[in-house]
Amino acid sequence: METKNDIFFSPVKMTLIIWAVISFDAIAAIPFINQIAAMALSLLVWLLGAAGILRIIRKQNSQLCYYKNSPFSSADYMTLFFVLTGGISIAAGNYFYGGLSPLFVREFLNGYLLYTIRNLLYYPVEVLLMLELLICAQKSGELTTQTRHVSPADLEKQKSQLPWGAFALFVMWGLPHIFYHGPVDGMISALRAFIYCIPFYTSGKNIKTSYISMLILWLL
Repeated sequence: METKNDIFFSPVKMTLIIWAVISFDAIAAIPFINQIAAMALSLLVWLLGAAGILRIIRKQNSQLCYYKNSPFSSADYMTLFFVLTGGISIAAGNYFYGGLSPLFVREFLNGYLLYTIRNLLYYPVEVLLMLELLICAQKSGELTTQTRHVSPADLEKQKSQLPWGAFALFVMWGLPHIFYHGPVDGMISALRAFIYCIPFYTSGKNIKTSYISMLILWLL
């Protein structure tokens, strides 16, 4: 039986809440606001928002089955292996052919202590918000497209096979980069959203495998 709290925090509303939290980072792009204060405030909102959202998702997971939280299997280790080796190969190609260092080198080893400390929190939290958006948007798509009033035995068969979460990450996280960093960077970020989603779907929505894999791909 659904409670008022369950209805308020439906997957669709959770998706919109996550998008709003992610979008708050745009405050740092406002010219007349102090950049240091804006970056600190946006990070605080992200930290509190990501923690609160994760708490709600965890409470609802037993009922809505947002994700799996099972121990690592051989398939999960295989996914992590291919993610790591694939990420290293892409990072090496970017460096040797384009002169672009991996993100962790550019953002964590730049010599500015406060900036480094901020980034050590900022990027893992951004990846967590991306994963939360992916999880909730996927469940929103599945619930919206499934046939109503079906038996529990038929519910799994009715579940949509489309990657709704990947589409949402493309539109709600990737494309907005166009407004902050220009059309080229925006389209590249949007298309990369599909790459970040691969471990989520190949691991059967295992949240631990997905987060570690997304973080590896992000930092490389």
